[in-house]
Amino acid sequence: MYTQDDIDALGKQIRKRVLVWLIPEIILLSVVVFSFIRRMEWLTSLSLALLSAVLLFSLSMSIFPVKRYQQFLCNAVKGRNREDLVHYTSTDTETVYREGVRFHPVTMRADTLKEELEERQYYWDANLPLPDWQKDELLRLRSHEKMITAWERA
Repeated sequence: MYTQDDIDALGKQIRKRVLVWLIPEIILLSVVVFSFIRRMEWLTSLSLALLSAVLLFSLSMSIFPVKRYQQFLCNAVKGRNREDLVHYTSTDTETVYREGVRFHPVTMRADTLKEELEERQYYWDANLPLPDWQKDELLRLRSHEKMITAWERA
């Protein structure tokens, strides 16, 4: 499901967003410097407040979400993965956030050593289309910390 190319593409997207983000920051910083030179206290206060607001907004809404998703993909591709043989039960249509990334909760049943079925919660990336699994279908899942990184029908 995920490859190194996906990680590289997200890295390029982050660089583009940072460059676009720097343009208003540089303009506002130049206004701050100008107001210091001219000793315009009201303009200094206003421009510093605006600079802080733009900085916080752009980081939290534009850069950090993509950076978190890139970190998730990096862990999914290069991190420790676990394979399980499970029976599909259901997928929740509501999304949840785990480690800053949006997921659909998926309920599966797995055979345990006690010879009984145990329900387990996994998470499917909300940026990908949901698969067409049927109820009680046997699947082989690869997961990283309960996030599904690959699957196939068993």
